[in-house]
Amino acid sequence: MSDLTRIEKKLDRLDERLGSIDKTLVAQHVSLEEHIRRTEILESKVEPIEKHVAMINGALKLFGMLCMVGGLIAAILKLFIH
Repeated sequence: MSDLTRIEKKLDRLDERLGSIDKTLVAQHVSLEEHIRRTEILESKVEPIEKHVAMINGALKLFGMLCMVGGLIAAILKLFIH
C-alpha cells in the first residue's frame, strides 16, 4: 500500500469522526436550548415565592420587635407596680 493511499484512508477516517462530532454537538445544542427554556420558566415561577418569603421575614421581624417592646413594658410596669 502506498503512503498516499494510507494518508487518504486516515483522512477519510478523520472526516468520519468529525461528522460524528458535529452530530453530537448539534444534539447537545438542542438539549442546551431546552434546558435554558425550562430554567427560565422555573425562575419566573420562583420569583413570587422569593417575594413572599421576604414579606414573611419582615412580618416575623416586626412581630419579634413588638413582643420585645411588650415584654419591656410589662417588666417596667411590674417594677413600678410592686
